[in-house]
Parts: sequence; C-alpha cells; structure tokens
Amino acid sequence: MIMNPTLRRLRRSWLIVKTPDSICLGTVKLGIPDYGFSSECDSERFDPLLFLQQAESIGIRRFDTSPRYGRSEEIVGEYISFSNKTPIVSTKIEKLKPGVRDTPKIMLESVSSSLRKLNLLQLDTCYLHQNELEIISDPYVHEGLTLIKNKGLSVNIGVSVYSLEECEYAVESDIFDVIQVPISVFDLTFYNRFVLFAKSVRFTARSLLLQGILVNRSSIKSSIRHYNEILEYLVQLDRLAEEYNYATLDMALGFVFSLENIYHYLIGTASINNLKRNIRCLNIQLPPELCSKIKDIASNARIWNNPRNW
Repeated sequence: MIMNPTLRRLRRSWLIVKTPDSICLGTVKLGIPDYGFSSECDSERFDPLLFLQQAESIGIRRFDTSPRYGRSEEIVGEYISFSNKTPIVSTKIEKLKPGVRDTPKIMLESVSSSLRKLNLLQLDTCYLHQNELEIISDPYVHEGLTLIKNKGLSVNIGVSVYSLEECEYAVESDIFDVIQVPISVFDLTFYNRFVLFAKSVRFTARSLLLQGILVNRSSIKSSIRHYNEILEYLVQLDRLAEEYNYATLDMALGFVFSLENIYHYLIGTASINNLKRNIRCLNIQLPPELCSKIKDIASNARIWNNPRNW
C-alpha cells in the first residue's frame, strides 16, 4: 500500500515523539480577542470556557496567562474550578520599578492575587512580564522572586526577554529557571546563541508565527512599517514550502518543533481547529536539506523580528 504523502510527513519517529504536552497554550486572546494579526476569534460568539475544555480534551494541559491579558486569569480560573484535572499554569508579574524597597511585598501581593483568580495554590512558573535590564537585574526584584519560590507559590521563576543582552543576563544570573525567547522561521538568533547549548536553564519558545503575520498577511500592510521587507521574506518561505510540497504554515511549525533543547512551545490561539492543526505539526519530519535552508535564512538578525519595532 502506498502511503499518503501527508501521512508520510506526519509519521512519528521512534526516537522522539512529541505530544500535546509539549505545547503551552497562551491565553492572551481570551482576554484580548483582537490581539495580534488574526481574525479567528469572534468575541460576540466565542465561548472561552468551552474552548479551554476542548483544548483539554485534545491533550493540552499547560496554560500561560498574565494580569495584563484582560480577564484571562479569571477565565482560566473559572475553567479550573470545573475541570477534573489540575493544569500546569504560568502567569506573570508586571508594573515593577527599579530600586523600590517594597518590591518583594508588591510581587507577593501580585502572585497571591493571580493564584486567587486562577483557583490555584501554586504556579508552575512565575514570569517577570518586564524585560528591561534595570528590572531583571534589580536586587529587590531578585529578593521578591526568591521569596515567591521559597514560599512555594511557584515551582519555577522565569522571564520573557526581547534582546540578546537581556537573555545573556538572564542565563548568567542564576535567578531564572525558565526563559521565554522568540524562536521561529523568522528568527533563530536566540536559539543559535543560547538555547542550543543551554544547560543551567530551560527555554520556552514563543512567537512561533510572529503574532500571526505568517498566515494573516493582509492585516499587516497598514500596521507594520517594515511590511515590504516582511512580505519579501514570506514569499521566500512560500517558495521553499512549495519546492518541498508543504503548506507554509506546516513547514514553519514543523521546523520549530524539530529543534532540540526546547522546554515547551508557547502557542496563542482562540481557535480549536488551529490548535488541532498545530498539534498535528508536532511530529512532521522535514527533510534535512529543507531544515538547513531555513536555518540559513532565519539566522540573520532583522529589525522587524522584534514586534516592539513595528
């Protein structure tokens, strides 16, 4: 019997098989439906609790949220109160200022508030939602993070960074257990420099589709001043995918999912169909020569790789 080409691509390797547990569901769109460049969430008809239940039914057990994401924490907490399973949840602390003596108290109050909203006793990871060096290196912030961990309010301490300098500090500080960095077919600079050889910290890959610009191109023309450069790059990806008979989205996710030394992958969506497709991409086996070509074009730093430059 001849195997369907799509099934052949999705065939699982007997060496490494990734499961939905590799995915951490970002919940920003539960509280901020118009976040990013996608129209997948109809806020008037969308039922966030049903969506979370559907995500659980297909194997998702990790969730990432934040006080910054509207009512996301309360929504996740309501879901948890009705679920028979206790999920693995991360949230964040924000609005910190450097050099403030009361920072540890402020941080404890923030985490305690989040835990109440989430109906949890302990977080998996407590992230700093601020990436500035003056914040992530502040001794009072360090004191607060240590206190949160020692009190058992969070198993891990993490930070989400946007620059190589921030990442270098986070790696060398011995404060952080988990670091969120952008990793995608657009940007491998963090992966090549830090993730591939990491030993003392774990890395979570975020921005896998760079806020959805890969699949929602018409939305970015009037929103991003680097639109022409981005479109040129997207066309280059399209040609590669076509050459090897892949959909561009499947190629992009399959490539990132094939990278080594990643703790888990942060995916933000409010569509159960999109989430199912993401899961199906977990074990796509891309040809080595295609992976090599993607690595070549994605290893160069570009100003538009960072959404803060848009």
